[in-house]
Amino acid sequence: MISPKLSGITALLLCAMSANTFAAESSAIFTPIGKSASKPDNYLGGSIGQSSADGFCDALQNCEDTDQSWKLFGGVRVNETFVVEGGYINFGDHKGQDTGTDVSRSTTAAMLAGVAGIPVNEEIELFGKAGIARWSQERTDASGKSDSKGTNLMMGAGANYDLGDNMGIRAEWERFKDIGDASSKGDVDLLSVGVTFSSL
Repeated sequence: MISPKLSGITALLLCAMSANTFAAESSAIFTPIGKSASKPDNYLGGSIGQSSADGFCDALQNCEDTDQSWKLFGGVRVNETFVVEGGYINFGDHKGQDTGTDVSRSTTAAMLAGVAGIPVNEEIELFGKAGIARWSQERTDASGKSDSKGTNLMMGAGANYDLGDNMGIRAEWERFKDIGDASSKGDVDLLSVGVTFSSL
């Protein structure tokens, strides 16, 4: 025969176990929207897209201020919401004519930016970025070839989609400020889509 004292202890243990189970289930049910699992410490990626050079065609004829572009990038995570990202961008060639003479410019840049992310759900993350870009440009016109370089601000926004197996898709817009020499300085916008590969 079970004593009343033992029965009371058993009842208390059963109540405690039930309460613990309910708390765990409640925690799972009421997880805040947008909360995601731990993110990888670093990633590499590559994108292709189209660049658009503001101001390049202002004094030219038969001008194309857009071209295909590509970039390589990588990031190191500081915490759950902030990443330091670096990359190399080839903006392609923008071409036009000045009184019948071909004019073209080829631009590349190395960039370093801070990226802040906001998870929408377990697969999708929105992000914004800001940093600096060290650009280099070669211009060809009637007077020959000339080189120019500079360091200016850049900014951007986009979204990541987690495919699983440490792979993802990224789509983004970036603006690189005041690129070019005095004759054709202007902002360059880059729209791109690419893939990312993350560490475990």
